[in-house]
Amino acid sequence: MNTQPRAPMGTPEGGQFAATSRPDAAADVTLVPMNSDGSHGSIYFPERLHSADEHLQWWSTVPVPDEVLQTAMDDYSNSRVVTINSIVGKWEAPPKQPGWSKAEYEARAKESAQQHNQRYAQWEQRVPEKLDRFAVRDAVRMHLAWTYRYTLPAEEQTLLEQTQITVGDITGTPAEVSTHYAMPGFAARHPEALTRLPDDNAKVLQQLAQLRSQVETFGRRSSAHYAGYLAEHGYSAQQIDAEMRGEETGPPVGQKKALKSFKKG
Repeated sequence: MNTQPRAPMGTPEGGQFAATSRPDAAADVTLVPMNSDGSHGSIYFPERLHSADEHLQWWSTVPVPDEVLQTAMDDYSNSRVVTINSIVGKWEAPPKQPGWSKAEYEARAKESAQQHNQRYAQWEQRVPEKLDRFAVRDAVRMHLAWTYRYTLPAEEQTLLEQTQITVGDITGTPAEVSTHYAMPGFAARHPEALTRLPDDNAKVLQQLAQLRSQVETFGRRSSAHYAGYLAEHGYSAQQIDAEMRGEETGPPVGQKKALKSFKKG
């Protein structure tokens, strides 16, 4: 039986249970502080840190899967081209001015193209032709540290952008290190490599596909051998087709008639 008092009759709440005071439900709750040192994060699900120093310290030691590094090594030449093109841009002829003669315009366009080519050549010198396998892991780390700088407070972002870091043969800001090793091009060409967990089933699915292809090939070869056997024993082309479809073929017509049926086909 409920002994909770009710509101008096004659009031809008008449007959309803009266409000009762309750102890503060949160009074006995122990709040556990959220993890703030990034110890539970990964490159795919990084934790938000609060200073440039913490950010760079964490990103400089976070594990990077070898699959990511191998992809970066294998596709480096393409990533390098994409990185340089994104910096230099596509050459465009200067707009022709009304007072220019044809010869002057052609000379100015040629000069502009030469300047563009010179700038491209300079960046080809700055971005190594081959990726240093001893530096690729830290190159990926610094690229991600630069990419996720937006998670920091504004003043900490400024500090991070000015910090000098040495990776391999370059000392520079995280952005300069990332560019030196063509990481912007790699991220553009393989965005999921840095944002999505590797699919452990991919190799299994590939192996199954190869096995299925082998089985189908074997089946086709077996069918060809069986068809040859039937032809040798006097079955016509029509009878062999029927046999392959699982239909009744009847007795062999003989090798002469079978040979004629193949010639007709």
